[in-house]
Amino acid sequence: MKLKKLTALLMAGAMVGSLAACGNSGSNEAPAADSAKEEVKEEASSDAAEDTAEDTAEDAGDAAEASGDVTNLVLWTWNNDAITFAEKFNETHTDIQVEAINVASSGEYETKVQTALLGGETEPDIIGAEPGWINMFMEAGFFADLDQFGAKDYDGKLVDYVWKEGQDEEGIQRAISYQITPAGFYYRKDVAEKIFGYSDPESVAKLFSSYESIMDAARTAKDKGYRLFASDSELGYCAYNEPWVVDGVLNLNDERLEKMELTSALYNEGLTAYASQWTTPWYQSMAGEVPILSEETRWGTDDLAVWGGDSEEATEDFMEQAAALGFTETTEVMAFGLPTWGNLILQNHAGDTFGNWGFVPGPTPGWGGGSYFGISENSEKKEAAWEFIKWMTLDEDTLEWWYTSGGDLGLGGDAVSMVSLLEKHADDTNEAFGGQALYKEWMEIAKDIDFSKETKYDSDLNDKWGEAISSYKTGEMTKEEAINYFYDNVESTYAGEIEVKR
Repeated sequence: MKLKKLTALLMAGAMVGSLAACGNSGSNEAPAADSAKEEVKEEASSDAAEDTAEDTAEDAGDAAEASGDVTNLVLWTWNNDAITFAEKFNETHTDIQVEAINVASSGEYETKVQTALLGGETEPDIIGAEPGWINMFMEAGFFADLDQFGAKDYDGKLVDYVWKEGQDEEGIQRAISYQITPAGFYYRKDVAEKIFGYSDPESVAKLFSSYESIMDAARTAKDKGYRLFASDSELGYCAYNEPWVVDGVLNLNDERLEKMELTSALYNEGLTAYASQWTTPWYQSMAGEVPILSEETRWGTDDLAVWGGDSEEATEDFMEQAAALGFTETTEVMAFGLPTWGNLILQNHAGDTFGNWGFVPGPTPGWGGGSYFGISENSEKKEAAWEFIKWMTLDEDTLEWWYTSGGDLGLGGDAVSMVSLLEKHADDTNEAFGGQALYKEWMEIAKDIDFSKETKYDSDLNDKWGEAISSYKTGEMTKEEAINYFYDNVESTYAGEIEVKR
């Protein structure tokens, strides 16, 4: 891809949220995931011994800086996880200090990285990327070669798909992640019992084993006065079994068309509560009853503010507004399609349903989001930057700390990517999920994630396909018009690169 097109694509990626397959979408995670993680971490307390150690490290760091023996690094991030890592690193290291800056306040992280590195800036020293951006960053030459620092020595220590995600087309390691993000469906056991008469994961998994079974389950749920999903976006983290581009040809296969029809049916048959993801009613539906909105109000109106937040006060305001507008019919929602970090969101919003949840895989081994970090090619402090990345993503003690940093809510930390720790904690149970061993479930999905199905075009093509699905389900276009609109969009962007066979 030429640099001009890459630059345009990077800027477009900063403005358009990803709407489709989980392996290439970071936008579905939304700020809610970070805030949920922060809520859990705030509950974790440190004892007096840890405080003393931190004070000692801080004093030593001040002395090192005063003597000129400290290397100061700058890390750019779009979420707060990297900031937490940096703070922990700085407590225990005196020769290297990391300033982690969240530069995503305006939602243009990719554009800011592009501007700085193409402009020749030597900072940031460390940059991050989600799967949707990582290939673009590699093509632009933003990431330094980590193999020259010994990254190959760690091959096999992390989950395979995560390790390969950070490699360029020549197999050179450019970035590494500390987490895995397999996706599936989190469900309320009490609602499952009311609808289907059972709630055990083995039986419920059959409901989500195919798009057809999901459709049948959604209709059964509505017939009994419930909703399988809060929104029609819960399928967003289901992956596809084939790549978007095969031998240079666009691959709009039957599975993608089937998902298009299912999304449209969920929307048009009223099989959801029209509680759009990341809105107040969506959070509310995790804890109990929620009003069934309408197509027109699912994103809010002048009279109904669905973006009030996820606090108790916002929920009360929303419920009053909905009732005043005549939305008195309520329902309970059974399931939410989310990656590993979704368990954290649910724990923080479950309310009285805490402990009454289960988890099952989806029809395909999907995943969503993920935080990868590498060294900027422009950095003048690459050796020191490698020390931090190695500590953050490849150190067993660090990842053990990250796993347990969720406080007393059980499995509060991320699902780490190190195989030894996944195996060590495979049988750990999660109180919020009725004692289910989620790590074991996530490990099984991760084994089946096939990185070879991902292409450098995925993030943008997912956005374009999501636009087509939205136009179809809302009636703005017929199915044929929406598909042709998608074809036209791809041809205009990738003329000479991707062949479109209609």
